[in-house]
Amino acid sequence: MANDLAEQSGSAGPRWSVFLTNRSFIAQVFALIFAALALFGVPLPIPADVAAEAVYGLAFAILSLWALVERLMGKTRTVWTRQQAYRAANEADALSRALKDAGAL
Repeated sequence: MANDLAEQSGSAGPRWSVFLTNRSFIAQVFALIFAALALFGVPLPIPADVAAEAVYGLAFAILSLWALVERLMGKTRTVWTRQQAYRAANEADALSRALKDAGAL
């Protein structure tokens, strides 16, 4: 609801999502997977060890950087707990009231 209202108002504010659907969380999970694969020496379907290490390293660096940038720039907010879900709902209610008072809804 908070995301829908933010889109209607044209607000560039943070977007809420459940952690399993959050882009930066998913990027961080893939970064962790690539790091674990590299640590355990799982080869890619490329015969050269150097190429595999380069792909693992690049994937880890890019995904970690993407997750960090999204978090630091406030592009996403993640709902991890029930308390955060209530906070997101309260924020949406406040925005909804403000838009109704302004005559936008």
